[in-house]
Amino acid sequence: MYEDKASDSAWKHSWWRRSARRLWRTPDATGDLDGKPLGLWLTDDTVVIARTDGVQAFRTATGQPLWTWQPPGDQVVGLVSADAVDGVGVVMHYDDGRRDAKRVGLTWLAIGTGEVVRRRKQDAAPLGHLPAKVALGGGLVATTGESWKDWETRPVMRALDVDTGEIRWKYDVTDARVESVSVLSADPFVAVLKTRGARGGHRLLFLDDGGTEGVTLALPDGYERFGERVAVTGDVLVVGLVPRDRAELDRGNRLGAYSLSSGELLWEWHGKETYQDAVFAHRGRLLVVHEYGGRLSVLDPADGRVVAHRRLRGTAFDPLVAASGDLIAVGCEAGDYSHGLRMFRWR
Repeated sequence: MYEDKASDSAWKHSWWRRSARRLWRTPDATGDLDGKPLGLWLTDDTVVIARTDGVQAFRTATGQPLWTWQPPGDQVVGLVSADAVDGVGVVMHYDDGRRDAKRVGLTWLAIGTGEVVRRRKQDAAPLGHLPAKVALGGGLVATTGESWKDWETRPVMRALDVDTGEIRWKYDVTDARVESVSVLSADPFVAVLKTRGARGGHRLLFLDDGGTEGVTLALPDGYERFGERVAVTGDVLVVGLVPRDRAELDRGNRLGAYSLSSGELLWEWHGKETYQDAVFAHRGRLLVVHEYGGRLSVLDPADGRVVAHRRLRGTAFDPLVAASGDLIAVGCEAGDYSHGLRMFRWR
């Protein structure tokens, strides 16, 4: 995501609001697992929500429906790009009922119009277990396996060019104790490594653009695993931390901030509500949507200091969030709970 700088005064003082102004919302829908939201793209004019059954766009200011797109035949949307480069987002679609699928489809959609900019087929073999071992963003497809049959082999991480399918770089996991790898982000490339043994556990691996230098991040004491979302701004990577003590899960969100140059844990942030959050980088800050999608906290990446708060009217389990300028869109990733999409202006 493009991050323009904004001083503290952009969030506080004369612009401070106790509640972000909600522009509109779509009706909730429950019980439809086939429509689980997978991603959001947001510009000043258009917001697009991608679900397993298709992609739908709305006018940012009013919520007016603009266009829809559905994958061909019996295919579903399995994955969408985390970003939309030059106003174009990428959709990966395939027949999820076939574990032996030879190819998957990639479709480029113009956010403003829904026009299909490009289509191509991608060999499914290098992608590993779809969609768990694949991430899409920054013009890359990040993978961690040879095919769905590779469960006994040592993981190999790759970055493929989304336009051509050619391998940009490859990173071998040399530690024999690593039993599995899960990709969290393609750009930057971030993956969770799970190791075997009594002293095994979870580590986070950050790779640079060329895939040559890796920084391994360790869990702090008292935590069992990392969360499934990361945000990077400058030299700081922020990720959710899941406590080992189950009773601690209901006592608030935990985030850990790491230096990507040293791997050092810089600070921890502890929210006041249950473990439901989405963290992302925007305008040089770290934004955390928490309290079941009902509150926004803005953090300074240098020290975790809270710069501002906003209330976000409504609820969303596992919130799905996108931002553009002073606009924030909040969807709900829990497909069996609600598909409501809300649009806010934070100042």
